[in-house]
Parts: sequence; C-alpha cells; structure tokens
Amino acid sequence: MTDYLEEQKNEIEALQSIYPEEFEAISDSEFRISVYPEEQDPESPRALSLHVTYTPNYPDELPEYEIEQIEGQVPETYLSKIHESVKNAAKESIGMAMVFSMVMIIKEELDNILLDVKRAEEELANEKKRKEEEAEHAKFVGTKVTRESFMDWKKKFDAELAEKDAVLIAQRLKELKGKLPGRALFEQDKTLAMSDAKYMDEGDVSVDISQFDKSERGGVLDEEEQEDENPAWKQLNE
Repeated sequence: MTDYLEEQKNEIEALQSIYPEEFEAISDSEFRISVYPEEQDPESPRALSLHVTYTPNYPDELPEYEIEQIEGQVPETYLSKIHESVKNAAKESIGMAMVFSMVMIIKEELDNILLDVKRAEEELANEKKRKEEEAEHAKFVGTKVTRESFMDWKKKFDAELAEKDAVLIAQRLKELKGKLPGRALFEQDKTLAMSDAKYMDEGDVSVDISQFDKSERGGVLDEEEQEDENPAWKQLNE
C-alpha cells in the first residue's frame, strides 16, 4: 500500500532544498514556488509562481495547482501555452513526484517568452532605424521623377515662361514707342496711319498717290529710296 503522505513529505523536503528562497510553505500539503527566467529583463521583469495543493492520492493523481503572475505581465497567449505545457508534463509524470518537472516547464516557457519579446523589440528598433535612415536619405535624393510628373512640370514651366515673356515684350514696346521716329512707328503699327484721319479738319484733302502721274509718283518714290539709302536714317530705324 502506497504511503501518499510520506511521498508528499519527501517531495516537499526535496523542493525546499532545491528552491530555498523560492519555496513558500502554506501548510503541510500546500505550498508556492516562485519561478524566474534564466536572464531577467531589468526594464520589464516577469515572474510566475506555481501554487500546489496535494490531493489525497498524489502522486497517483494530479495535484490541484494554479500558475500565478507575481511580477510583470505575461501576455494571455503565452500564459495559455504555459498552462497547456505544464498540464501535459504532469500527466506524463503520474505515479511519481512531478512538481519539479512542472516548475522546470514554467521556467523554460518564461525563457522563451523573454527571447520572443527581446526579438520583437529588436525588430521594432531596426524598423524604426530603417525608416529614419530612409527619411534622411530622401532629403538628399528628392522626389523620384517620372515621365508624367516631368511633363506636368514642363507644361506649368512653359506657361509661366510665356506669361513672363508677354509682360516683358509689352513693357519693351511701351518704352520704344516713346523713342521711335515717326516712320518707324508707322511701319511697326499700321493702325497709326488710320488714326491720323480722325484729326483732319474739314476741307483738308486726302491725298491718294495713285492719282499722281507716273513721273510725279516717281519723284515721291525716289525721295523714299533716298531716305532708305541715307546712313543716318538707317541708323535711326535700326
């Protein structure tokens, strides 16, 4: 006949020697063992405890137990995984002392959690660094030019340039009109000849050169040709 109380007592003594600081006795059949990871994160420490209460027929049956969070916060997904792993290890150990195996499973899972958290933090840090480097690089590279963006820019640039040219030409013509001799103004703007008719007095005669005979018209044309050949006249018209 199995002496369950004796086996339970022997296991408790063994656990106290293995975990002198972590073991907390609550009664002869109830205790708590604190479990810490191998490498604790000083900025975000995490710790669990295995709270065990022996049943009358332990170890031929599972003890009552709870996994408690005593420091930090273990995500629920990880906590569920720990519960499942501990339950499986306990079932495999029925018939012999199993608390030590349960504690080791919790410790192993805690170590894995810290590795996952550390890896995730490193990935976030690397991603942040990569984005900062890309932003810094973009300052020097500028916006990538495509054919569409270049054609849009050229269209706007040509329109702005044409507008500026029109303004400059208008200003230049305004300046020149005050300086050009009469003939140059007439040659540049034929409408000036028509506008002079507005200022003719009644009785003034409009001269039509076509009414002159050939010899008379020739005299007029000779005078114009002489003006064209005159260097001084040419210089004024240039």
